[in-house]
This record gives sequence, C-alpha cells and structure tokens, in this order.
Amino acid sequence: MQTACVIGVDIGGTNFRIGAVKKGEITANFLRKMRVGEVLCTERPVDDLAAYLKEYCELLRQEKMQPQAVSIGFPATLDKERKAVLQAPNVKFMENLPVVEELTKELGIPVVIEKDVSMALFYDRMKYHLPECEVLTGCYFGTGIGNAVCIRGELLSGKNGTAGELGHIPVDGSTQLCGCGNRGCMENLAGGKYLSYLCQSKYLQTRVGDMFRKHAEEPLLRQFVERMAMTVATEINILDPDYMIIGGGVPNMRDFPLEYLEERIHYHTRKPYPECGLNLIFAEDEEDKSVVGAAVYAVNKLKL
Repeated sequence: MQTACVIGVDIGGTNFRIGAVKKGEITANFLRKMRVGEVLCTERPVDDLAAYLKEYCELLRQEKMQPQAVSIGFPATLDKERKAVLQAPNVKFMENLPVVEELTKELGIPVVIEKDVSMALFYDRMKYHLPECEVLTGCYFGTGIGNAVCIRGELLSGKNGTAGELGHIPVDGSTQLCGCGNRGCMENLAGGKYLSYLCQSKYLQTRVGDMFRKHAEEPLLRQFVERMAMTVATEINILDPDYMIIGGGVPNMRDFPLEYLEERIHYHTRKPYPECGLNLIFAEDEEDKSVVGAAVYAVNKLKL
C-alpha cells in the first residue's frame, strides 16, 4: 500500500530544495538540497525541472510513496493566474515560461506554483497556529525583502500578479540601482544586500554574520533596522492586518536587535489604531520551511 504525499519544491537564487511532505512534515529520507545550477543546467529550465521531478517521483513510488501533486515556490514574478513564470532575475533563462502547463503534461499530476515568500507564509501560518482571519501579512528580510498578503485565506496577487512588492517602496534621496530596474528601492537599503555592501565598504574586517554582534549600536546599523521598521509599518498602516509575521535570515542573525525593531515598528505605526492592536510574530528562519509551506499551500489550494 502506498502512502500519499505532496512534493514541495523551493527554488532559490542559489539553492534548490525538494521534499516529500505528508501531514505537514517532511519525510527525511527524501529531502534533497543542491545548487540550482545542478538541476536547471541548460537553456530550457522547464525541461530540466521536468526531468528531475520525473526521476524524483519515480524514486518515491519505488519506496511506496504516491505523490498527489507538485508545489513549487519561485523567486520570481508570476502571472496573475499562477500558471507561468514571467521573470526570475537570479535564475538563468527563466522568463515567460508556461511552467504549470508543461510540468502537468510531463508528470501527470497537478502542479501549482507561487512566490517562494508565499510558501513561507503558509508554513508560518501553520506553525504558529494562526486562525482564519481577514488579513494576514508576512514580511521576510533576506537578501532582499519578500512580502506576502493573505486576504480571508486567499493570497493577494493583484491585477498583474505582482502584489506585495514591498521591497520596492521608493526611498527619497536614494539613487541605488535595484534589480527591478528602478532606482531608490527600499530593498537596497533594508535587505541583506545592504549589509553585504557595508561589509565591503565600511566594515572591512567584519563578516556579514557578525555585523550585529560587533556593530549593532552604531548609527549605520541602527539606521538599517529603522528602515526595516518603516517597511513593516508601511504595510501595517495600509492593510491593518490581524497578524504581521516578520521573518527571514536578517532578523534571525546573531545578536540582531529584535526589541529595537519592534519598538520602531510601533513608533512608525499610526496611533491609536492599528498600533495599539498590533499582533507581531517574529518567525524562526528554518531552512526547509518553504518546502513544507509549498506542500501546505497545495493541500489548501487543491483541497487534497
């Protein structure tokens, strides 16, 4: 007798993670992590992905596991219908690709896709046992700034599929070129790439991972955290969420000043409401959370 599972996939700018998930947990024997280039290695990434997933599905079946669906999180802009990848700046050749149609045809099981940050939100909603609510938002500070918005249980996609690009709030006085093509985006000043910039320009003897351990009280780092707070407070002031999840690699760095970040979020949030009713959740940065989150998303979307 075969055991039903959902295949969760997290494609990052650097790493590719995949796992067989049942009842919200990864089956450890089938968890895989590798460089993206080891899987997407030609000019036809959908073919590469199909070949890898077919092999993975066959492995599962040999071990009495039956995949019901594949759910993939992309670091990319997706179309509104969540059928195609429009642009993935950090993954070569992945532009205007009908991923869902091609993979469904090749694999013979349902395939769903979403932004990787949305998969993280679904995981955290499950982990922290958050009830159904009107508005749930997540802001994840990693290399850039990821954002996902859930309205009455449904992810907000927007007219063009690009809702939630919180990292592209324009910052007055900044002229730094962003990966999106604009200049002056908040992502360049409140994401991990700015910490890397500081290491290369101001703190030459400090590794990125030690930035807050060594320099948390210095003006440049205080300003960095202030910008993070302004980013989060902006969304809170617009959407008045029931819960705001704050996660990602940056707020989970060693000696990161979470109390100061929380204080500044309250400072920048409108008074008396929504500030006095804020529900802030600081989520742990778990390596495989988006793999599990992808499976949870598929279970919800496909009613498995």
